[in-house]
Amino acid sequence: MGGRRCIWLLLLVASGCKTIPEDAYGIDRIRFSGMEELDHEALRACMASQERERVTIAFGTSPDRECGVPPFDGKRLSFDLWKKLRKGWPTLDSAVFDRDIDRIERWYQARGYYDAAVVSTELDPPSAAQDDRIVTTTPGEAPCTREGEGEGCKVSIGIEIEEGLPVLVRSIRVTGHESLGESERKAIESAVALEIDKAFDEALYERSKRAIRRRLRSASYACGRASGRVEIDLEAREAFVELYVEPGPACTLGDVSVSGYQELPAKTILDVADLQTGDRYSSNALAEAQRAVYALGALASVDVTENPRLDAEEQCTGVVDVSIAVEPGRQIRWGIGAGVQSGAINTLTLEQDTRISDVHLFGLFEHRNFITGFRKLRIEDRPKIVASDPFFRFGRGFIFGNELRVGYRRPAFLEPRTTSAIEFRHDWGPDPFELFRRHDLQIRGNLSRPFFDGRLLLVGGLNYDTYLTVDRDPRYPTSYQVVFFDESVIVDLRDDSRSPRAGFYFRGSSQQSPAKLRRSWQYIRVSPEVRGFAPLPLSSTLAFRFGIGAMFLFSRDRDRLDLIGQELGPQNYRLRSGGPTTHRGFFGGFLGDPGSIDSLNREGSDARNDGGLRKWEAGVEWRVPITQAFATALFMDFGDVNRAPVWRFNYIRAAAGFGFRYRTPVGPIRLDFGFLIPGWQVINGTAPPNAFNIFRFIRGGVPGAIHFTIGEAF
Repeated sequence: MGGRRCIWLLLLVASGCKTIPEDAYGIDRIRFSGMEELDHEALRACMASQERERVTIAFGTSPDRECGVPPFDGKRLSFDLWKKLRKGWPTLDSAVFDRDIDRIERWYQARGYYDAAVVSTELDPPSAAQDDRIVTTTPGEAPCTREGEGEGCKVSIGIEIEEGLPVLVRSIRVTGHESLGESERKAIESAVALEIDKAFDEALYERSKRAIRRRLRSASYACGRASGRVEIDLEAREAFVELYVEPGPACTLGDVSVSGYQELPAKTILDVADLQTGDRYSSNALAEAQRAVYALGALASVDVTENPRLDAEEQCTGVVDVSIAVEPGRQIRWGIGAGVQSGAINTLTLEQDTRISDVHLFGLFEHRNFITGFRKLRIEDRPKIVASDPFFRFGRGFIFGNELRVGYRRPAFLEPRTTSAIEFRHDWGPDPFELFRRHDLQIRGNLSRPFFDGRLLLVGGLNYDTYLTVDRDPRYPTSYQVVFFDESVIVDLRDDSRSPRAGFYFRGSSQQSPAKLRRSWQYIRVSPEVRGFAPLPLSSTLAFRFGIGAMFLFSRDRDRLDLIGQELGPQNYRLRSGGPTTHRGFFGGFLGDPGSIDSLNREGSDARNDGGLRKWEAGVEWRVPITQAFATALFMDFGDVNRAPVWRFNYIRAAAGFGFRYRTPVGPIRLDFGFLIPGWQVINGTAPPNAFNIFRFIRGGVPGAIHFTIGEAF
């Protein structure tokens, strides 16, 4: 029986299977025929009658569509896997279904297909077409096959559509913006989503008007309006579009007020918002102010609203008052928990791939209005057990450690948008690259300032790092100290920082150690990187990156530093590559070769790689969404790390692979498999023999690496 068929599934889903009401038809399928140009899922989203939900693999537009939201074309390929058992059965309602037929034809008209019509519908079983309730003439007998005892029947619906030919846009005329500057005129004209010789679409027409209004507001015209008129010749199947722009006066800011702050300092909120009476109005400036105020950290919500002043005749005066409504959040937070870290480490200045993995506890305390002024104090401690093996095989050895971080941040330092910070980090335990025990004490003071709505970020800091080796062994680096400046320039033009589909990203980082100290170096380290993202069909994304790095050593303490340290620089800041965010054919930090220096490298889980003075990295990845939360990727990575002061671009060390992503609020959980390509390692040369600490697939036949982490590779 139907109920019994659910018993084994109850072990997986607590709520069990949903059943069809006894007197109803449960809609199992709604299929469309005749849809050649438009997407059936876009149409389905506008219907009240819905089929039972299924887990779907979709190549193209998302399977979770919104009614009336582009795109509407049929560029998608999908496969249904299984029904969502925790979801109930939608039931057939004849009156609702009849209205859906009208909705289908109206939906087509809105897409420019004015001759489209539903030519037939078919319900299986046929009894559902006569009555949407199951009518039994003889006790115990039904005109359909019930799903189980005490259940109703399922029905499949077929809808045949004749699309016809669309009305095409023949002309688009924008008027009323002639008095604006050239750049503003171009911005308004580029906001039009309709295209010549493409189907006229009401949704794109309305989107164009909204986009023009947004462009006007960003260009200081707070009261700007956009309207339009469309002439349609049904016989000729032509549409002539006119859009009228009414900019109104260029606006300036009037009164700026803040409310709801309670005991929090209103002055700091106003300072960080950086909206001054008399300044030029811009919707972008208001959005940037909202983000900056929310970033203070002690507010649960921030709402920046504009109120244009009107005269006695209800006309815009050109002055816009701004109100900032805030709601205080929790000022003091604390917590304890446990976690796992794999694939990468973060120091105060660098994020690097590493082979180590750890299981840790953590405790944190955070005060988000410390000594008032939205100053933030954060203390976090992490006792940890670090595995000697990247696959958490603790049987191969483990080391205890502890990491303590203390951070103090002050917003609106010297000027409204500059933030100052002082950070302290003490990490006792295994070195992330070579697993010997050491103390690493770092202190950093820095200033950061965003520009252009956060698209440009400048960061500068002063650092002191003391590195004390605990395990005494000639293979391990000696203790050292280093003082250095660091700077970063970040240009972020991506559409989404976590899962970008389009845009450009650049980061240029440098360090300079000018002091001549005992057990230290004088050096300059530079490492620029560029990334690009381009949308492709099937809602997929092509991503690429290229990075380069160089370490220039000018002096070192030859009497107190080990030989490798003298040649390659401080252990924490050497150039390394290989890992989940750099080169996925190798485990973290293991791209490169020993060169001519006797580094006493060992094989297996004790192997080490000392880094180098020059590196380059490149990668390309094709990301394809499968469901709303699940995606897959194909990639190729290239690169090299060289101990000598020269880039070896013939050492391509190519790797190809595939991976899977599961999207979460904190970023995609990622599993990647990278394979080194035989014959594509060194051009006109032989690959270094010690590509150690790599995984071998297919019973040892193919070298490569496996990476499990959070976040995209780039």
